[in-house]
Amino acid sequence: MTPARKMLVHAGAALGIGAVALTIMAAKSAHRPSQPIFDPVSTQVRALPPPRHQGAAAAVAPPSPARPISPEVVAPPEIARLELERIEARPPLGDLGLAPPPKRIEPDDWEGTLLYRPVVTSSASFEAMGYTILLSGTKAIGSDQDCEFEGISWRCGERAMLAFRYWLRGRAPLCQVLPPAERQPVAAACRLGKQDVGAWLVSNGWAHALPGGGYEKAEEVARKAGMGMFGPPD
Repeated sequence: MTPARKMLVHAGAALGIGAVALTIMAAKSAHRPSQPIFDPVSTQVRALPPPRHQGAAAAVAPPSPARPISPEVVAPPEIARLELERIEARPPLGDLGLAPPPKRIEPDDWEGTLLYRPVVTSSASFEAMGYTILLSGTKAIGSDQDCEFEGISWRCGERAMLAFRYWLRGRAPLCQVLPPAERQPVAAACRLGKQDVGAWLVSNGWAHALPGGGYEKAEEVARKAGMGMFGPPD
């Protein structure tokens, strides 16, 4: 290639580069806005005027603190402690919560149940084979009851229970009791052989006769004869 031809090639290349640069600059100037979109002055925040009531509010005096009623009292006063007072329990409001009276079972030609190994619990009751027997028509003497005979006081309650225990020990009374499925304290008549247990206790002065129980005459005999609790201490 001749030198003249090389110079033409270089000059053409330089002109092409210059044309490209001018094209790019023209494109940038075409996309640039002539003036800003937002007015700089409008973007400034204007100061708000002071409220009209500012002067009136400043003129109002601050409220004074509340007046103390009793500044010397900082805690509740001490209350004197009272001792607990025990009082008697009130009587029940009704019979709903009371235990029902024991059932009374009358003997029917003395067909009953033999109760082995009885344990005396009072002068007119005992337990045996899961049953609790209250001898019908009788009332036990309290184990802590004292009796008086000619000015002498003695523990007739303990003596009555001891006499019944000695008499019943090792024997099996025949009692009119409910079936085993209904074992509960029950008033029943009992016998040892042909001897009525309740009649023996009342006639010997070791139990009281209940009104209508059939042993009132036996108690009168024991009282006149000075038997058991109606007589002197043993």
